Amino acid sequence: MTRTSPATVAYDPANPRRNAATVVQAQLDQLGLGEHWVQTREQEGRPVFDRRIPPGHGWCRALNLCQALWPASADLCVEVEWHSDLDVPSDEQDEHWETRLDVVRAGLQSLGYTVRTPGPRRTPGVDRYQPMIVSRLPVGASLAPSPADGWDHLPVHPAYARHVDDPISRLRRTLEDSCLESYGARALDTHLWPPYATGAWVVMWHGALTTNVAEWDSAMARVRRVLRISGYGFLDHRRPWDPAVDQVPYLIAYLREELR
Repeated sequence: MTRTSPATVAYDPANPRRNAATVVQAQLDQLGLGEHWVQTREQEGRPVFDRRIPPGHGWCRALNLCQALWPASADLCVEVEWHSDLDVPSDEQDEHWETRLDVVRAGLQSLGYTVRTPGPRRTPGVDRYQPMIVSRLPVGASLAPSPADGWDHLPVHPAYARHVDDPISRLRRTLEDSCLESYGARALDTHLWPPYATGAWVVMWHGALTTNVAEWDSAMARVRRVLRISGYGFLDHRRPWDPAVDQVPYLIAYLREELR
């Protein structure tokens, strides 16, 4: 018994979070690049599934992506992770990554998607997956080129010597010192940082449950003003807020500081 994604999934551009990743995952599965779950046994009368993938292939999964990180003209954009085959010997990992990533890119491009692999370079055998940004653009549109050296200054997983040096702590203090209430921040993985950034975070406003669009807009205007004064850049959500669709209002804050 095989568990597969639906053969046809209707995409709702007004609510990408609902099923953008589901659409792309179904297409990955149809290309033979997905997770390919198969029932392997039963436990207490319930089916138990596991991945059954041809040796040397690896597998892909699609994940939702904040619209602030989408290319400007995209009407669909997700993050796709390709996970390598853990059984491939370490001395064959370089070829494994190069060969299989070419297959994944070609499959996605055959469906009309644009594929990018931003962020610091991952090392086969050390990093077990490669994230890609997969977007659908209007006919004739193309992406502006990414700078080849935009992430050279970053490790894949940044580490901070002491908690006080953690940039997210500094960001939170900035918000607190400005008397901004009900705001929170979480770190972004480095492959989602803008080029040349030295830090990037999702900054969210958690207002009352009965808030409306005007209050969301006002909350984001307040945090933009504080971030601009404090030297942060930011990326905004790409369409008007809809409390019935969006979970919370947010923006992407980032820093581009001179490296020491």
